[in-house]
Amino acid sequence: MDLDLLASANKRWRRELGIPFDPIRVEIHDENMVKLRAEAVTGVLRIGKVDIEIAPKFLSAETKNWQTVLWRILSVVEGGHVDENLTTAQSIASQSLPDLLAEMFLKSYARGAARGLPRGYRNEQRSGSMLRGSIDTSRLGDWVARPWELHYVTDFLTDDTALARLLRWSANCLAATVKTPARSRALLEIAAGLAHVGRHPPHIADARQIGLGIQYRELEPARIVGLLLLEGFGVHHAKGNFSLSGFLWNSDLIYENYVFWLCQRAAAHQGSRVDKRRIVFGEVVSGGGTKLVTEPDVVFRDTKGTPIAVSDAKYKRLGTRPKSSDTYQLVTAAHVLGCQRVSLTYPVAQDRSPTYWRISSSLGGLDIVLTALPLNLMLLLQPKGPQQLVDAIHGWLSNKF
Repeated sequence: MDLDLLASANKRWRRELGIPFDPIRVEIHDENMVKLRAEAVTGVLRIGKVDIEIAPKFLSAETKNWQTVLWRILSVVEGGHVDENLTTAQSIASQSLPDLLAEMFLKSYARGAARGLPRGYRNEQRSGSMLRGSIDTSRLGDWVARPWELHYVTDFLTDDTALARLLRWSANCLAATVKTPARSRALLEIAAGLAHVGRHPPHIADARQIGLGIQYRELEPARIVGLLLLEGFGVHHAKGNFSLSGFLWNSDLIYENYVFWLCQRAAAHQGSRVDKRRIVFGEVVSGGGTKLVTEPDVVFRDTKGTPIAVSDAKYKRLGTRPKSSDTYQLVTAAHVLGCQRVSLTYPVAQDRSPTYWRISSSLGGLDIVLTALPLNLMLLLQPKGPQQLVDAIHGWLSNKF
């Protein structure tokens, strides 16, 4: 195992994911044993001929098809929700995450590219004796020096679009990480067919802006896979006889964003809405300092914008009671916003009932009901799994304590 290559990859992943430590920690026991420990990340990487899959803490790695569950969560929080009719990921037996992504990518590309890929216009600077576009004001100095030569900007139709570059890059990346040789060959054929477009992917901000017309709607799953890979892209290069490629995502952020997505849908059931914003409170009455700040993950508001409930997504294992620091943070938000209903939302791998605590105020305020709300994410293996999770949150919101 090339540990130097892994060390350089760690530096990039740490920067890209915005975490203060190496996501893959290496412990060398002896010449024949190396222990790898992943922290705060999920995904897949390949070191030479070794494939490593990293299950997130909020899923059970011992349960079959956890990769499918992770894929469903990723497709929501990173790329946008995918219609069940556009992917076969939910019906595939347990296999590697890259193979799940590749399966969806290949089927989408086969359907969507049957009529060719969408083309687009690109600006290009040109010069000549005739004006074939708009005057290029950035080169007025050149025009003064050579007045017989016109400098202009023109648009031309091209196949080299952001979508095409994203698809080519995605096909190459997946071909290097899938376990199935047949899929790898099919992906390389797609990349070869797009050899006329740039090999570098678009910037993630540009990739998110890619729009597809109705005639190219079948390419949407392939575009989403490309976004997922671009978000989780760590390294993809070769060194001697060893190669390393991989895709890692910040597992804490993934869970937090997915809970927000579920809360949005639960709120919609009762005509309310959710948001996430910094809450500034506490006036300084004496001494130096600034106002206090708290930022709950989800605030539920009624039609008038009045806060009615607060929830925090906790990427931790649920024991018999929440940690004190988590409780204090949520109770503070409840007092500041005037909400009696608050919850800490935990991921679990099997069904578990919520736990409720009534918190009384000795200052004459209203009681607060704190809920430890477990969400069994393994329900996502079932067709109605997402709706069951939404119903669990809606049930908490509607419960009469």
